Amino acid sequence: MRCPTRIVARVMSCYVDAVRAYPGAGLRFTEYCHLLADTRGELHAMADRIGMPRRFFQDHPWRWHYDLPAHLRAEAVRHGAKELTLHEVGAVLRERRHSLAGQDRRRA
Repeated sequence: MRCPTRIVARVMSCYVDAVRAYPGAGLRFTEYCHLLADTRGELHAMADRIGMPRRFFQDHPWRWHYDLPAHLRAEAVRHGAKELTLHEVGAVLRERRHSLAGQDRRRA
């Protein structure tokens, strides 16, 4: 008896915060939000899905993200990104920072 093939899809955990205006930044767009995720892989997968070029990835030990132009925010939400408040984004970043600090302690 053959077992049916099961495909299990993992849900991406990506997030966007509120759009903010940056009129004096000298950039092509003046309104941005942040695109974040639980893992870098999930973040890049979402960026690829919505057409955000990888060159706009902002790498940092615990604050890695994309500055997402406002017109792509709705697309990210349509593809499953969760809308977070500024305080919720802070919690995500604190968790990343604490996780990174824990990894450093285990290596020492």
